[in-house]
Amino acid sequence: MTATAYRFQIWGIPVTKPVITSAASMRQLQQSLRIVSIKYRLNQVVKLLLVAASLQLAVVPVQAITEADALKKLAVVPVFVLTDSKGVPLPIAKDKTLVLPLYLERAKAEAELAILQKANPSLLAKLVAIPLNDMTTKVKQLQLQLKDKGRTLVAPVISSPADRQQAGLMLKQQGFSDKKIQEGLAVPVFFTKPFLSLAGTEPAGKATAPAIPKLMFFMSYASLQAAIAKVPPAKRASLEPQVADLSAVLRQIIQSPQDRYVIFPTADYFQLVQKQPQFKQQRPDPKGQPQRLSPSQTPVSQPPGPAAALPAK
Repeated sequence: MTATAYRFQIWGIPVTKPVITSAASMRQLQQSLRIVSIKYRLNQVVKLLLVAASLQLAVVPVQAITEADALKKLAVVPVFVLTDSKGVPLPIAKDKTLVLPLYLERAKAEAELAILQKANPSLLAKLVAIPLNDMTTKVKQLQLQLKDKGRTLVAPVISSPADRQQAGLMLKQQGFSDKKIQEGLAVPVFFTKPFLSLAGTEPAGKATAPAIPKLMFFMSYASLQAAIAKVPPAKRASLEPQVADLSAVLRQIIQSPQDRYVIFPTADYFQLVQKQPQFKQQRPDPKGQPQRLSPSQTPVSQPPGPAAALPAK
């Protein structure tokens, strides 16, 4: 028999359909349709795999530094710890939990030391200053040791009351309640919007690479205000003080595709670096230190500041 044919589409693929056909032609047509169906399904599978692969690549953040490298930025932030005469930390026992305060403010730590010595005259206690990144490592080691003994250790970083009060006022202006601030703000860190930046230096071994300005975080509101005061008055008015929790700041540093952030050294660091070898060892290379303090000249290109890391309003 002869077959008159016309063309139509199945799933967007042109197919010739006979109007009159023999049994053999019908079998051939069915086989052709099966081949078309298989090709279509394979094509769809490939497309789905490509989409899945692109999505997977999209959600993997590009990081400039590791978490360990981000913690090293805390080397310029000394904390003061109460210890015995041998330098062993003296935590406060509360049931099965040991609390080891890490004081950012020397005066507060000295006041707590005086209270401890008055209550325990025979105890030879003292203050030890340790870089916060080193202390974070030591705390993790102690936590593992105590876990085997059925006890837990917490080591809160204690900011000055003035900084906590200032941070609370700033967050209230953003609409956060006292409860949310109490629950979500552990260690306030201050910065500006747009960021204050330090003039960058050329990366080692890359003399032709452009210098990247370093965006600054401050561990105290007084340090932030002192830095703002060095900015020319015409540009100073555009700077808006902001605050976030230290956890949010570290997360921002880690997730940034470039190593753009620095934590400004505390006042105690500048004093300790002249006295204690461990601070001298962690002192940044003077040749690599940025020299100029200013608001970024291109605030539009800056990354947004970290969220406050608080629960929803």
